[in-house]
Formats: sequence, C-alpha cells, structure tokens
Amino acid sequence: MASLDAFASEKLKVLAKAALKRTLVPTERSEGARALRASATDPASLISFSCNDYLGLSHHPNVREAAKAALDRYGAGAGASRLVTGNYPLIDELERRLAHLKGTEACVVFGSGYLTNLGVIPTFAGKNDLVLVDDLAHACLNAGAALSRAHVEVFRHNDVAHAREILDAQRAHFRHTLILTDGVFSMDGDLAPLPALSDLANAFDAWLM
Repeated sequence: MASLDAFASEKLKVLAKAALKRTLVPTERSEGARALRASATDPASLISFSCNDYLGLSHHPNVREAAKAALDRYGAGAGASRLVTGNYPLIDELERRLAHLKGTEACVVFGSGYLTNLGVIPTFAGKNDLVLVDDLAHACLNAGAALSRAHVEVFRHNDVAHAREILDAQRAHFRHTLILTDGVFSMDGDLAPLPALSDLANAFDAWLM
C-alpha cells in the first residue's frame, strides 16, 4: 500500500503545482437563484448562474410538497436497481407522462445526463461500429463512446467538412456509425451545426445523437 500512497501524494502535488487541484465548496441554494457559499475566509450570498435548475422548480411549493408525500409513502432510496426492486410506481408514471408529452411510444428516465450517455451510446454502437465525436464534446459523450468499444474518431469542433472526410475514408468499413455532439457546448456557449450534421448523417446512413 505504500506505493499507492506515494502515487496519490505525488499526483496531488502535480495537480496543485499546475493549479488543477479542485476543492469542493459547500453551497446552499434557496429560492430566487440565491446561493450561500460557505467559506471559512469569505462567506458570500450570491446569485447563481451555474445551476441547472433553470426554472427554480426544486424550491417550488408544489414540488416540495409532492416530494414530502413521496418520502412518506415510499421512504428514502430505491434499495436496488430498477430491474430488481427499485422500480417505483412513480417512475413508471413519470415515464408515461413524459412519453405522452413528447408524443412517443415510451421513454426511459436516467439519474443524470451523464448516466444517460453512458447508457444510451453503448446501446446504439458497439464492436465493429464507428463513432464520430466532436473535439469539444462533453466528457460523458467521450466516456459513452469508450464504453461502447466501437472505433472512435474525433472531428474538429463544429467542422462538418472534417467529419465528412472521416466518413468518406472509413464509413464503408463499419456496420453502423454514430455521430456525437453537444447541442449547446456548455463551456463555450456555441451551437452545433445540427442541420448540416443531420444531412451528413443521412448521406452516410449514420445516426446523429
């Protein structure tokens, strides 16, 4: 175990020296996009622009009351995976309502966007398939592509012509092809050229995600 401790210590030193060592800061969110960031040296009340709770629904009175009622009825925690004992009736109801809202036959809910891509990408791509992923795509798209065990190629950010070059050279060698991109790139704020990528996918019998 000494070698493991030494490895961890050295890695932390390298990260700290490069200013890449990240630390968690306790943050208490409240209504109205307010956030209280607790720091021993600089406690601050802030307006949050970095939260995914865009509509503030997590603090809506109806949502909070429904959550309390569900807790009273079902308890805390699923207890196991949905396939074993964790498939609450509430999840089925949510998926039915979402499918109705979207006009689809069915839908499935994941615990997070990251988990969605880990689950969905290997469903559509595997060994003997090709995955093209945008150079600045979110880490979860790259993780899902790696998990699929497909052959992965990276195309330059939002560069449809480069993606076409890769497909021209490689599409014929693979069973299926999946093109992966963010719709809105969260770190830069720019948009993917979805109409052009969709046309490209159709031209090469590829799937765009």
